[in-house]
Amino acid sequence: MSDTDRKKEDARVDEGSLDYDRLVAVYQKPLYFYIRSMVFNPEDARDVLQDVNIILFKKQSYYVMGTNFKAWAFSVARFECLNYLKQYKRVQWDVLESELIENIADSADGRAMEVEMYGVALEACLGELSDEAQSLVEERYQNKTPLETVAERWSTSVGALKQKLMRARAKLKLCVSGRVETARSEEPSFTKPSFK
Repeated sequence: MSDTDRKKEDARVDEGSLDYDRLVAVYQKPLYFYIRSMVFNPEDARDVLQDVNIILFKKQSYYVMGTNFKAWAFSVARFECLNYLKQYKRVQWDVLESELIENIADSADGRAMEVEMYGVALEACLGELSDEAQSLVEERYQNKTPLETVAERWSTSVGALKQKLMRARAKLKLCVSGRVETARSEEPSFTKPSFK
């Protein structure tokens, strides 16, 4: 089974068939994206995710197997994000009322799953690029290598690399859009989790 197939399977997880540790593992990316939408610094978001994981393991006995784990985990993440925002005063609470923060948290629920869908599509689409395009995208965006350095290593001009990147981005955009549209049409339940 490929990574993409495994991710699709995880997105449609049958929570009742998994043990607690596997449930926590399956929801790591959606939890991170949810937290990231409320905690704007990526390093801080990873710290909050670690705190959420600690709480999930400490409170494991409170979770009733067979109930909606995702909703439970997201509610823990929500409270940790709110605690983080209050503790570190990243938001001026006089200016932004608690109600506004709650609204941000509500909209973050849906965005987390949306970002996960785009991430899965992007990963699959990257695999469809030529080896050269994959290497260039990796050098430029993952490794953050300046184009001048890549051009020197590849014995080509910066202009030629810009053209190749433009074509690769266009292919990725088309591919990701198509995959996301297909995923949306196949899975109408891809909506904001309910916290009941």
